[in-house]
This record gives sequence, C-alpha cells and structure tokens, in this order.
Amino acid sequence: MTRAVSVIVRRDGVSWSAWSPQCPGLAIAEPTATELRSAFPDALAWYFDGNRDLDMQIHLEQELRGVVIRIAQDTQVWERQLVAGRLGAALGVDSQAAELRSAALNAAGEIVYVCALPSDPVSWLTAQMDDETDAVVVTLPSAESMLWTLQFGTVGSRGEKPSSLRYRPETTFGEIMPTFAGPRLRLSA
Repeated sequence: MTRAVSVIVRRDGVSWSAWSPQCPGLAIAEPTATELRSAFPDALAWYFDGNRDLDMQIHLEQELRGVVIRIAQDTQVWERQLVAGRLGAALGVDSQAAELRSAALNAAGEIVYVCALPSDPVSWLTAQMDDETDAVVVTLPSAESMLWTLQFGTVGSRGEKPSSLRYRPETTFGEIMPTFAGPRLRLSA
C-alpha cells in the first residue's frame, strides 16, 4: 500500500534540509538540492522499515521579508507561485506587512504561509503540519489581486479547538471561504 508522505524542503544558508510531519524526529541536510533529493528517499525507506512504496509530496519553503512561504511542488505549482507572488507584493507594503507578521508563530518561532488553492482539502494542509499545536496560515487567491488567509492549527485565545479540528478532512478551502463574511485579510497586491 502506498503511503503519502509530505516532505518539507528548505534551503538553510549554504545547505538544504528536509523533514516530514509523518516521520517525527527524522530530518536530513545535504550541501545541495540534488544530494538532498537523492538521499531523502533512502532516509524515508529506513524510517518505514524498508518500505519504498511512498508517494512523496514535496513542499518548498523560502524565507521572505520575515515570514516563511511554503509552495507545494505539484501539478498546480504555477498557480501556487502566483499566490506567493501576491503575498510577496503585500509584504512590500508596510501596513500589509505588519498585518501579515502578526500571525501566530509555530514552535520554531516562524510565521508560515502555505500557498493554497480553493480545490485543496483541509487534509492536504494538515498533512504538512507537525501536530495540532503547529501553526500555519493558509493563503488563497481572492478576486483579481487579493489574498484570503486563515490561521490553522493553534488553540485560540479562549481555548477553542484548533481550526484544523473544526473542518472535515475532505472539506475544501473553496467550501470554507464563503462561510466568512469576506476575506479574512484583504491585501491588495
């Protein structure tokens, strides 16, 4: 049986690193992206007792103006990069950058924006998260040049359930968006 594994990849200075929420405690670093790409499947197979029947879903992270932007490297990468471009433009506007940098920090002290599309289900996002205490902000295109954001995974200030537990795993972000009066954060890019 094929096991889906989300792999988060990031360039850290002069090296590249990868980790997976489905493999707690496993992380790997290599000097180049090519070496990382070559080594990580073996590390995953070792983690899963030799099982190489894995569907690796790669998510590339990059730091940009004080936040981390995560883009899935899938068949819709082009549309996800457009979302990242809007986010980058918004980070260039002081008032919008301040709003974007006010999101909750994850355990590593970072604000992570995940570039999503309306067709992505909640399970796609939660597979990228360490656990229910992880914090990410899902970011989707809204209208011609705006973004819609929703924080996922942290416990609210009044102790309510983490947002990832409020929705069925198969619920898409396109289904969630209309349940709010408007975009969570209007950013004109």
